[in-house]
Amino acid sequence: MAEGNHDDWPYDTIEHWPPMTYRNRAAPTEETLKAFTGFLQKENTATQKKQLQPWIPFCEGKCNFCYFPVDWGKQNIKPYISAMEKALTAYAKSKYIQSSVFDELYIGGGSPTVLENEQIIDLLRFCRDEFKLSEKCFMKFTACTNNLTENKIELLASERVNQLDIGIQTFNETLRRNLAMRDTGIEAIGKLKEAKKRGLMLSIDLLYNLPGQTVEQWRADLKQALDLDVESVDCYPLDLYSGTPLSDKINNGELPSNHNVGKELELYLEAYNLFKKNGYRPTCHNRFSRIKEDLEKPSSEVIGTGAGFFMGRLGSFQYSDIENVKEYMTAVQDGMLPLDRLAELSKLDEMKKAMMLVYIRVPVEREEFRNRFGKFPEEAFPRAIATLKRKGLIDDEDGKFALTEKGDPWRFNVAWEFFKEPQSNKP
Repeated sequence: MAEGNHDDWPYDTIEHWPPMTYRNRAAPTEETLKAFTGFLQKENTATQKKQLQPWIPFCEGKCNFCYFPVDWGKQNIKPYISAMEKALTAYAKSKYIQSSVFDELYIGGGSPTVLENEQIIDLLRFCRDEFKLSEKCFMKFTACTNNLTENKIELLASERVNQLDIGIQTFNETLRRNLAMRDTGIEAIGKLKEAKKRGLMLSIDLLYNLPGQTVEQWRADLKQALDLDVESVDCYPLDLYSGTPLSDKINNGELPSNHNVGKELELYLEAYNLFKKNGYRPTCHNRFSRIKEDLEKPSSEVIGTGAGFFMGRLGSFQYSDIENVKEYMTAVQDGMLPLDRLAELSKLDEMKKAMMLVYIRVPVEREEFRNRFGKFPEEAFPRAIATLKRKGLIDDEDGKFALTEKGDPWRFNVAWEFFKEPQSNKP
């Protein structure tokens, strides 16, 4: 894309985060906590997909770009797992969870492959024993190549894990050093090949718009992913957070700035076009995938817990947990749900959330929306939909609102449009 020609840009900058993230929630109030615990005591009569997500916030170190709350005190792992399982048990004993079946199990974090083999086995078996997992439950496990030994790969395959989610970020040796990755690109490639050999599907993260990254380096990363025949790739633009070593290096002039929207868009379109050409489909938040489960409607509920866990969705509630490991363990030991933030969505919030399916590349069906909320999307959000259609970012063919190809790079901006709607359109 020509650096000086921005006439066809629908926005001046590309948003990286959608609305309604955990950052927008408040601490639990007595009222919302009472409503949440009351909801847990009701029987679940819905049939939507559900994901169970135990959260392991441990890593062997922190990468230079990382803004997640991770812990590298290995002495905390054993008592932490005990506390997390106690918190999971509290959910498992509730009437709502006892009447729920889980279609996905995702061990997230951090880098759960820092766990010892027996800890991995015990955690997976705990989840199978305490929760009702469907017969075809899809199991995903987050991994880091520097501690993903051949023995652990074999173990995860034997425990019927379907997919490894691995933060590769880049295969380029210079860029990996800038990010403080703890192994080389060559070593990472070897681990991916071993996992493929054991029959595990691979979903890898790649970062683009890194400081000093060239288009040629990005193409090489994309080509390497294709050569490895990974099943899906999450392509994330680098988000710089103040206080991270990478941000400090840029501010100190040690590395060049990455603030270039034109280049960011160019790199994204490189990935979009290459993956599309090779049979991958854009799906989820930032993913290009050949995995059948990725191309289906995502789980409507995510039940999980752990220090820093932030993806909780249960009925009309969204929640995230205490970030500090020791504070999390203390709360659980005191018999509390270790919640840091909790929100109960209003009907308007639910309508906005329903329209946000568009940004994860899931079409919104007009009739389904009306059956749920009593009005069509264009009646609930006339300004947003008119704006997005005028800009060519969404269309409404076959009774569904969906992103256009032009809209795909701007999908987070699209999501924000539904939050700019005048409040007079409240239901």
